[in-house]
Amino acid sequence: MELRQLTHFVAVAEECHFTRAARRLHIAQSSLSASIQTLERELGAQLFVRDKRQVRMTDAGRALLVEARRALSTVTAAREAVAAVQGGLRGRVSVGMSRAVDHGHLMAALGRFHRAHPDVEVALSHDSSARLLDQVRDGRLDLALLLTPTNRLPGGDGVTVAPVRPERPVVACGPDHRFAQRNSVGLAELRAETLVEFPGGGNEFGGKVGFHADDVQTMLDVVAAGLAVAVLPRTTARGRAGVRFVELQGETPAWELMLAHPERSNAAAGALLAAVLATGDDAAAPIDRPVPSPARQHMLLPVGAAR
Repeated sequence: MELRQLTHFVAVAEECHFTRAARRLHIAQSSLSASIQTLERELGAQLFVRDKRQVRMTDAGRALLVEARRALSTVTAAREAVAAVQGGLRGRVSVGMSRAVDHGHLMAALGRFHRAHPDVEVALSHDSSARLLDQVRDGRLDLALLLTPTNRLPGGDGVTVAPVRPERPVVACGPDHRFAQRNSVGLAELRAETLVEFPGGGNEFGGKVGFHADDVQTMLDVVAAGLAVAVLPRTTARGRAGVRFVELQGETPAWELMLAHPERSNAAAGALLAAVLATGDDAAAPIDRPVPSPARQHMLLPVGAAR
């Protein structure tokens, strides 16, 4: 078994198509097919089920994919370690970011990292925290910024997680909503509300989920239109016209901003991880506050006050 064959196999597995994989690898399709067939003979197992419309992995192929990615990642890490000794980091780092969080923390770290290591290419992508964790686990990502419930912290299966900061949930509502001129909202009050959340969000806060949105900006568009309210991390709650952000009080679900990475990282990914963990914490920044009219100021209570 050769590394070249594993590279060919992973490309077909990810593209689910021989023509696209051959184009990605810059080789002839016939050469790619021959390489996969040779690999199947060496392993004594069929790796793909082929038909005219698609290519699907067999159980043997799915088992090989995990180990093939690990093997290729190890080789890449070895090459990058040698390159680092010879004069600076090189290579590529794949970073995934949860759609639910503000990415300023990561961008600040990336700025310093790029200035220090300009020859490292960084590939950024967005997805849900659950899918990002799967991509770290199977070797598609070197680093992922996740938002997870504190009581369900991920880890294990070859993945290491490092806490960045706790994230408090706040309520986003439109300027004419009944919550808009208040300082805080009780968790029980959300049960009467229509919510907008990310697909697969799990509805931790009660209420009826009426809308799903793939990104924060679309979610806030729904909120600004008065169609629903949203529960978002505190650090996301800033700088959006037409939206009010209100503290959520009481026994609310706790979130944690986490960094997930494989237990064994390449040199470039390790350097970026260190840069992110060294970045200052901006979680204490205040959220946007409604500006009450004088007639309504007497109605506002401090955060946490009884109603």
